[in-house]
Amino acid sequence: METFSAIGVMSGSSLDGLDLAFCEFKRNGGWSFKILKAKTSPFPEEWRLKLISLPSKSQQEIDKTNVQFGQFIGEAVNEFLQDGDSKPDLIASHGHTVFHEPERGFTLQIGDGQTIANLTGITTINDFRSKDIELGGQGAPLVPIGDALLFKEFDFCLNIGGIANISFDKNGKRLAFDICAANQLLNHLSLQLGAPFDEGGAFAQLGKLNIPLFKKLNSDPYFLLEPPKSLSNQYVQMAFTSLLEASDSSVEDKLYTVVKHIAFQVNEAVKMHNGNKMLLTGGGALNQFLVDAISMETNKQIIVPANEIIDFKEAIIFAFMGILRKLKEINCLASATGASRDCSSGVIHQP
Repeated sequence: METFSAIGVMSGSSLDGLDLAFCEFKRNGGWSFKILKAKTSPFPEEWRLKLISLPSKSQQEIDKTNVQFGQFIGEAVNEFLQDGDSKPDLIASHGHTVFHEPERGFTLQIGDGQTIANLTGITTINDFRSKDIELGGQGAPLVPIGDALLFKEFDFCLNIGGIANISFDKNGKRLAFDICAANQLLNHLSLQLGAPFDEGGAFAQLGKLNIPLFKKLNSDPYFLLEPPKSLSNQYVQMAFTSLLEASDSSVEDKLYTVVKHIAFQVNEAVKMHNGNKMLLTGGGALNQFLVDAISMETNKQIIVPANEIIDFKEAIIFAFMGILRKLKEINCLASATGASRDCSSGVIHQP
């Protein structure tokens, strides 16, 4: 049996903080994992504002921030590893996405890998998306390799964040794609009721289905595209948020309708495929009304894991991708990204 350890570092588009997951991976025929410790290190307000405004800044400012963010990550890892913690084999850092434009051939996740390695004294792997884009892929989604090897007991891995996405095996290949807008729409509506999100679906439960709005949401041309396919935040605002704004329904009715829309689209994604066990992660897994709606619509067995998996699944999988990269094994699947071939992606920095 082989044993490896790694810290996965993830900064998502929600900008709530840096997710850190220290994991142990064992290979004995197949792969298994254990979380040794995990935490979210909140961003100070100055970093939140800096990251929000960075896409509009000069190249010089972006280069400078890349190094500064590497320092921020390195210091966060050093603080996370208290005295007595054994050092991991490596750090696998996704960094923070500033630009992601695969159709124009580029992507940028800041958080300089060499700076992290120097500060921590630990081999650091970053820039997991660029190689796939060079091979003609979308550089996303990257999580399906982890779904396939770490969560193989599930027939479907559904993640409901700002956008809902899914991965599953079809004819021996791992398919993955964005299904529909999800928490972005629900949170946008909840804010109108004075709450950052609809806790447990409490507001949505007060509403009823607005059939014309439901039909409009489901008639977007995106739903006719074949995978691999992905939704951008900009498209969500243009195509779906605008429909909600144009409707004169109550906010509760809109919330109810969006929940039913998400459940309907999840069923559209899986109804032609065999399998029953569906792992549900992401913030949407904490919305019981949404979980029940998906369960009713799909007739699948919905499995909501422990909160640690819900909160840190992406960081766990980036840690795993780092181990695969170190072993020079495939960590990026062309069947999910649309690239010309599978690859072992990530740039390795020695301290």
